[in-house]
Amino acid sequence: MAKEETPIYSRYFKFTVGNLIKGAVVLGEKRKEGRQVKFRVSDLEFERLEQMAKDFQMSVPAFVKAKAQGARMRPPKIDREGAFEIARQLRGIGNNVNQLTRRANEGKAIPQTELQGIQKELQELWQQLSSALQK
Repeated sequence: MAKEETPIYSRYFKFTVGNLIKGAVVLGEKRKEGRQVKFRVSDLEFERLEQMAKDFQMSVPAFVKAKAQGARMRPPKIDREGAFEIARQLRGIGNNVNQLTRRANEGKAIPQTELQGIQKELQELWQQLSSALQK
């Protein structure tokens, strides 16, 4: 009959003698993934991994994990700041459309120039997005 191992607790990790001998660390019960894999790389290798992860807008551990699992990845066509800027502009246009909708529902007239202005803003934003995706 196999003897059940008594876990050894530290501040963040739960160890058992068997896991320590095998070299595996079982992380705390609240973690999504229960195992941790460690390996060493040179400074040059780490810099390359860091740059590649940055190109994919990922952390180094997330990038290495995805590559180790065979994920085929393409860098995003729009950088993070560009995406935030487009989202900000879309929110502004959405607010304008909501205000015009409220006015229309109250029975008030909406000037044609305001509608044309919103249409022009949307066209400019669409052109920005299209040119970013062409790169």
